[in-house]
Amino acid sequence: MTDIKTGDTLLVKTDAFLSKVICRVMKRWGKKMGYDVKQVYSHAARFVWIAEKLYLFGSVENGYNPIIFTRHYDFEKSNFVIMRRLQELSEQEALQTINYCLHLDTLSITYQYWNLFQWLVLVYLNINLFKEDSDKFTYCFEAERKARKNLNPENYTSVYITDIFHLLYDKNYKIIHINE
Repeated sequence: MTDIKTGDTLLVKTDAFLSKVICRVMKRWGKKMGYDVKQVYSHAARFVWIAEKLYLFGSVENGYNPIIFTRHYDFEKSNFVIMRRLQELSEQEALQTINYCLHLDTLSITYQYWNLFQWLVLVYLNINLFKEDSDKFTYCFEAERKARKNLNPENYTSVYITDIFHLLYDKNYKIIHINE
């Protein structure tokens, strides 16, 4: 766990009902878009070390907030992937990531619940209801892609319609750990 660095990405899935639904929808979307759907995850978050504690910053029920990794996930038993940018973050970029995550935490007031509805309509009815929203409302895939865009704005567009595959197959990131 000490190998995890600020700026690494967590992609995770659980046995919870909502996680299973999100994975099912994303798998169908992935097949439709021609992605390899062997790995599908339902949640994304960004690792940040603060005062020697490992936090995850991501969109949850009450907005974009930090949680302590070990209070929510078991490093040995949880089903997740950890990704890292190919060009490791400099000290300046690590500080930039911390500041950006803390900034989103002050803005984001609730989870973008209508996001699941938007995905269902897009995947099953082929109607795109996505539009660029305020940072006050983000869903987890979008929030993680915004954090990536904050470091490399030239590499990311249309973050408001981010799926798990945009994160998983991002050519600027690599998988450094798989726990299944």
